[in-house]
Amino acid sequence: MVYATRKFTFSAGHRYGRPEWSAEENARVFGSLTVPHGHNYTLEVTIRGRIDARTGMVMDLGELKRVVGEAVVSRFDHADLNQDPLFPPGTIPTTENLVRAIWDLLGPKLGAERLYRLRLWEDPTFFVEYLGG
Repeated sequence: MVYATRKFTFSAGHRYGRPEWSAEENARVFGSLTVPHGHNYTLEVTIRGRIDARTGMVMDLGELKRVVGEAVVSRFDHADLNQDPLFPPGTIPTTENLVRAIWDLLGPKLGAERLYRLRLWEDPTFFVEYLGG
């Protein structure tokens, strides 16, 4: 089994807060994250499989770029994540929730047997890794 990873970038904004909480409680729990702010995300998509004897690749990387570009980058780049229907009321668009939503978008397109791991970097010091499930 071979694992191949490709990186993608997009910028998106969000804010943290629970509408049923008071402003004070939101500030206590989320601090400055209650105000709209943005991130330059880096998404690592790892696929797995056997090397195709004809092409020498696990997957055509051009096809991977197209799929991720259409399903993820075009959807989220310069978006307000709080307005995306993937995050219904009561769901805060944290990096943890965002990487799970991205998995749900890519899994059907790439196949559960091929999509192995997503790693979503919020900034150079913090990432969330998701292996499905």
